[in-house]
Amino acid sequence: MNNSSTHRPVRSFVRRKGRITSSQKYALENLLPKYGIQYSADLGIIPDSFLGDPESPLIIDIGFGNGELLVSVANENTQTHFVGIEVYDAGIGHCLKLIDENNLKNLKIISGDAVEVLKFGIVDASISEINLLFPDPWPKKRHHKRRIINGDFIQLISKKLMPNGMVNISTDWENYAEQIDALFSERQDFEKKGFSERVLSTKFEERGVVLGHEIYDFCFKLVSQ
Repeated sequence: MNNSSTHRPVRSFVRRKGRITSSQKYALENLLPKYGIQYSADLGIIPDSFLGDPESPLIIDIGFGNGELLVSVANENTQTHFVGIEVYDAGIGHCLKLIDENNLKNLKIISGDAVEVLKFGIVDASISEINLLFPDPWPKKRHHKRRIINGDFIQLISKKLMPNGMVNISTDWENYAEQIDALFSERQDFEKKGFSERVLSTKFEERGVVLGHEIYDFCFKLVSQ
């Protein structure tokens, strides 16, 4: 009997064939090779030629949605290098179009599993900041194990962040916020800080507000390794 299925990792996403426009499809086929990569663990460490000058700040944005907020921030901070990680083609395609329209040199896109990218593609102590704005809440209790923010993930990012590096997290689900707060409170190497106001709302933030959800914002600083 083959028991390999018992060792499959629990992923924080499910790849579904969603609707994608012709322009998004064009961007995936023609702009991803220019501004990004399709990542899998066998590719190993991502080179500095893609991630940017190691002496410059590196900000990783996980699950950037349609990319409008990410592009806006990158446009305003041209001396900082940004890398957006996403799994959904429509969002990737839209973001690639915005990068091309704005002629951004400091933003790259990775199509792939963020956990794999961090674990196998990024060297330790190299990231200045990690953003997870409105990750999938997996609201049903039986699906909570799929939430990306768990003890293992926090341990992983503690290795990848530079000393004094920051992680910013937002959610509109109260029990996810409680889980996030509890997990970070258990750690001695993260300190809670004030959250910077966003220049734009994300699509998922706006959806949460329409649903009457409270927005929970967190910022944690890596104080020791």
